[in-house]
Amino acid sequence: MRDTLIIAHLTYREAQRRKILWAALGLGLAFVLLYGIGFYFIYREISQYLTTGRDIALDSGFNFVVMAGLYVVSFLGVMLAVLTSVGSLAGEISSHTIQALAVKPLRRATLVLGKWLGLALMLAIYIALLVFGIVGSTWAISGYWLPRLFEGLGLMILQAWIMLTISILGGTRMSTIANGVVAFMLYGLAFIGGWIEQFGAMTYNETAVDIGILTSLLVPSEAMWKKAAAIMQPAIVVALPVSPFSMGLAPSSAMILYAVAYTMALLALAVYSFNHRDL
Repeated sequence: MRDTLIIAHLTYREAQRRKILWAALGLGLAFVLLYGIGFYFIYREISQYLTTGRDIALDSGFNFVVMAGLYVVSFLGVMLAVLTSVGSLAGEISSHTIQALAVKPLRRATLVLGKWLGLALMLAIYIALLVFGIVGSTWAISGYWLPRLFEGLGLMILQAWIMLTISILGGTRMSTIANGVVAFMLYGLAFIGGWIEQFGAMTYNETAVDIGILTSLLVPSEAMWKKAAAIMQPAIVVALPVSPFSMGLAPSSAMILYAVAYTMALLALAVYSFNHRDL
C-alpha cells in the first residue's frame, strides 16, 4: 500500500509538471470567470422585470444556466481524464522507461494502481474546483444554490474516472495515439447512445431506448452525467422536454452501482493485462 501511495504521489507531481494540466486549469478558470460575468448580466437584466420574490420559474431558469455551465465542466473533465492518462503507461512502455520501474520488489500492479490513484485524485480536485466555481458564482450573484450538488459532483467525478480507467487499460496494450483514438471513440459512442436513448424515451421508441441502454452498459460515462443532471434539476424540468438537460428516462440508481463495478473491473483487467505484457 505504501508503494502504491508513493507511485500515486509521483504521478500526481508528474501531472502537475505537464503543460496540458496547467492549460486545462487555466482554460477552466477562464471559463468560470466568463460564466460569472455572463450570469451577472443575465441576472441584472432579469431583475429589472421582477415584481415579486423568487418563484419556481425563475429558479428553473437559473438552474438551466447552471446546468449549461456544468455540462462544459463535465466535458472538460472527460477530456482531461483521457489526455493526462493516455500516455501514462503506453508512453513509458514505448520509451522503455517503464523497465526501470517494473522491477522487484515493486510489483506491476502497484504501478497501475498508483498511477490510477494519482490521476484520479487530480481529476477529482480539478472537477470540484470548476463545479464550485460555477455554482458559487451563481449563488453569490443570485442567491440560487443547486439542489443535491454533492451527489451530482460525485457522479461527474465518476464519469471522468470511467474514462480514466478505460485509458489506463488501453495503455497496457496499445500505443499512445491508438489508445487516445479508442478512448475518444468510446466516449463518442456513449455520448451518441445517451441521446438516442433520450430520443427513444420521448418518442416511445423501444428500439432506440434499447440501443441507448446497450451503449450505456458498454461505456457508462454518459449515463453518469445524465444521472447527475437528473438529480440536480427540479423534477418538473427533468420530466418536460424543454431543454437539452431534460430527459424522458433518467438512469436508475442501479446504473451507479454498475458504473462503480465497471470501473473496478476495468482497473483489475488493466492490472492483469499489464502483468502479462512483455516489456
